[in-house]
Amino acid sequence: MKKRSITRKLKTLGIALAVTIITIASVYFLFVYSSIPFIKYWREIWIETAMTTGDHQWLATSFIPRKIIDEVMEHQFPPDRGDTIGGEEHLEHKVEEDENENDTNNADILNQQNLKAGDKDYAGYTVLVNDIEQGIIISEITGSGYKGKIMLIDDPSRIFIGVTPYKYSEGLRIKDMIAYYDAAAGINASGFSDPNGEGTGADVIGMSCAQGEFWGTYVNYYGSVVITESDKLVVGNIAVWENYAIRDGIQFGPVLIADGEKHAEGSNGYGIQPRTAIGQREDGVIALLVIDGRNVLHSIGCTVGELADILLKYEIVNAACCDGGSSSVLAYDGEVITKNSSANPTYGRRLPNAFLVKKKNIQ
Repeated sequence: MKKRSITRKLKTLGIALAVTIITIASVYFLFVYSSIPFIKYWREIWIETAMTTGDHQWLATSFIPRKIIDEVMEHQFPPDRGDTIGGEEHLEHKVEEDENENDTNNADILNQQNLKAGDKDYAGYTVLVNDIEQGIIISEITGSGYKGKIMLIDDPSRIFIGVTPYKYSEGLRIKDMIAYYDAAAGINASGFSDPNGEGTGADVIGMSCAQGEFWGTYVNYYGSVVITESDKLVVGNIAVWENYAIRDGIQFGPVLIADGEKHAEGSNGYGIQPRTAIGQREDGVIALLVIDGRNVLHSIGCTVGELADILLKYEIVNAACCDGGSSSVLAYDGEVITKNSSANPTYGRRLPNAFLVKKKNIQ
């Protein structure tokens, strides 16, 4: 009797195990091979997200056939979108002594006198900080599955690239970068060499320019994100920087908005990630946007299309991505104010450079 009972239990266990294996196999084949639109969409998002990380590609390559991965990734748009250049008319512009296209004399170009923390800004997001003395507004960005912050700066002449003083040796974390330059705020900028996710931010990828000083080597797989001597943001395919009046800039992408036209739809092959972007309104106001990610309890990240949609609500006419992922970070008043996804979220990763905001000299 006892032997029969053990046999029955073993049979039950065997059946349960077989059902489990069949269920797992069915789910696997459904996820990997199904042509059902909903499943196909999320399979592609999964592949794009994994394959556009620096050290987490195994999340796709470990169980999805390479042929399927290649079929998804071959449709990824290049970061510069071919010959796209947003703001091209400003590239050769030279600033004369008595000329400035930006309306920086407007005492309240951000309408700060009529705002307070807790109000909705003109794009419909909640204002967290209204720093009238420094000409800065910070709002909380919320969307489907993502959260972040956007900073508006009244005067584009205050935006510049800060660079680590330890080039080829070590980068600076965003708080240290802000302190080094005595800046009001900043976001991460260029990508950098990052073997096994342990890069020190010492080696910039692509060309960069900090107040006219060049660092790096031009690469043809990234677009350009530059500020001209006339304080205009130009984004896209700029091949020979030395030919133009560029004062600050980096190489990255993709282009999100060019001359008021959206240039990023859906994921565009880049998946869902933490993201950093810079944009400019027609009147010169600069937007710095960071979306948090890789945290299912807070924000998983967004697509480049969603990033463009946010910026369009702020009437941005030219915009592009900076480096993203665990490098994405926004700091203000000496503190990191976004939820960075690096191993050191209070400080963020070490960076080769950053888009910084000069402090105003308050009398």
